[in-house]
Amino acid sequence: MATIQKRQTKKGTSYRVLIRQKGTNPISKTFDSRMSAQSFIHKVESNPNHLSIITKTDTLTYLDISKEYKIHRYGSISNVPQSYECRLRYWDKSLGDRELDSISKAEIVKLLRELPKHLSNTSINKYKRATSAVFNYAISKDYLSESPVKNIKSLEEPGGRLRYLSNEEKTSLLEACRHSHWDKLYLIVLMAITTGARKGELERLKWSDIDFDRGLAYVHQTKNGEPRVLPLTKQVLTEMERVGRDAELIFNSSIKPTKAYEFRKEWIKALKRAEIDDFRFHDLRHTCASYLAQNGASLLEIADVLGHKQIQMTKRYAHLCVSHKQKLINLHFERI
Repeated sequence: MATIQKRQTKKGTSYRVLIRQKGTNPISKTFDSRMSAQSFIHKVESNPNHLSIITKTDTLTYLDISKEYKIHRYGSISNVPQSYECRLRYWDKSLGDRELDSISKAEIVKLLRELPKHLSNTSINKYKRATSAVFNYAISKDYLSESPVKNIKSLEEPGGRLRYLSNEEKTSLLEACRHSHWDKLYLIVLMAITTGARKGELERLKWSDIDFDRGLAYVHQTKNGEPRVLPLTKQVLTEMERVGRDAELIFNSSIKPTKAYEFRKEWIKALKRAEIDDFRFHDLRHTCASYLAQNGASLLEIADVLGHKQIQMTKRYAHLCVSHKQKLINLHFERI
């Protein structure tokens, strides 16, 4: 079976011929015009022996599909989120030159076991899901009939961390951030609490991404590869106007304006000044979700704010939603 796929690249339009025959590896060959691609298919179909002139380099490798998947998912390879790119790179390095359908389940299991020992079960499962996404993409394009990752069981993961700020801690932290040597610490912490955005999403924000008239921030690159919009409170907009624009990035480094400022030291000092223990910047995201849950937001609404693609990720806040409903019912019906 032969198909022609039209592909748009920086170099222009090309046409990929994909030939799949039972019992043989899929063959891929690219041409500059559709006519050339159709001519090649005609030669193969009229004389199957013509396949013998195709070199081994024309067969699909794991790296071929990995690159195509990244472009399909993120628009370009450079747009792949850093943490996800690290996991994809591991598989590219380990399986890159292998023919796609020659990779076995046993080999995937072996490579998972060879990951650094310090990685948690959760991290290892993320590596597994990264390569699974590549194989599933190959299946969706008919490059492969079945994924070698399909029946590999995920490792057991501990319950997700759920640490969030109490009202007192929130007040203390924001006050401490106000007195930081970095004048934008208060702004980035306030945005994290009120939008639920990830640290990387905030660090990549540019002034051009902000719509001051509508009170919105446009995030072009997220962890799951889909853009989203962050509603901004009046307090956030006021603070943005206070700090002023001094570079393209909002949270820029003064030394390298095109890079985000590394504020870890300032963050730790603020936590100590506020006397807050066992708290990470990512917990501000949990704080946002927890406050929403306690104030009556549904799990679907929380998932939308956080940008979760699967409601399963949001279920960790379910007990807070239940607590709110219980208080609401007791408030209105306790005298019945």
